[in-house]
Amino acid sequence: MKKNKFLFPLDNLQLFAEEDPGTGANDTDNQENESHEGEPENDIQQPKTFTQEELDKIVQGRIAKERKSWEKHLEDQKTEAEKLAGMSEKEKKEYQAKKRQEDLDAREAAITQRELTAQAKVQLADKGIPTELAEILNFTDADSCKKSIETVEKAFQSAVEKAVDERLKGGKPPKRAKDDTPSEAELIYKNMMGK
Repeated sequence: MKKNKFLFPLDNLQLFAEEDPGTGANDTDNQENESHEGEPENDIQQPKTFTQEELDKIVQGRIAKERKSWEKHLEDQKTEAEKLAGMSEKEKKEYQAKKRQEDLDAREAAITQRELTAQAKVQLADKGIPTELAEILNFTDADSCKKSIETVEKAFQSAVEKAVDERLKGGKPPKRAKDDTPSEAELIYKNMMGK
C-alpha cells in the first residue's frame, strides 16, 4: 500500500483560484485568507503516521511479548503433565481435587472481595467519607473490613476537625493603614466610653 506523501488541506481552495483583475470582489476574500494564514489550525488534528520500520518494530515487540507469555503457559502445562505422569491414579485424583478446591477458593475470595468492596463504598458514602478511600481497606473478611472502615472513619473525622479548627482560627488580623486615623467603629466606641 503506497501512501500519498504530499497532502494539501482543502480549506484554502480559493487561494489557487484565478483572480479577475477587473472586479474587486476577490480582494476581500484574499485579505481574509491572508489574515488566517499565520494562525495555527487547532480545529484540524493531523493523525499520527508511522513509517514501515516503526510499525515493524511495534508489531515485533508485541509478538515477542505474546510468544514469551505463550511459552511460559506451555512450560507450566508441561511441568503439570510431568507431575501427573509420575503419580499413581489415587495421587492424580487427590491432586486434581486439591487443585479444583484451590481454584474454587480463589474464585470465592475474589467474589467476596468484590462484594465487600461494594458494601464498603456504600458505607463510606453513607458516612460522608470519600469512596476513594475504599482502596486502602482490608477486604480479607467482613470483620477486618468493618474494623478498617471504622479506623478510616476516625482518621477522616479527625482530619476534618483539624482542618476546620485551622480555618476557624483564621490568620493574623489585617494591618491598619499607615495613617493613624481611627475607624468609624473606634470613634463610636471611644465616644460611648467617654474617652
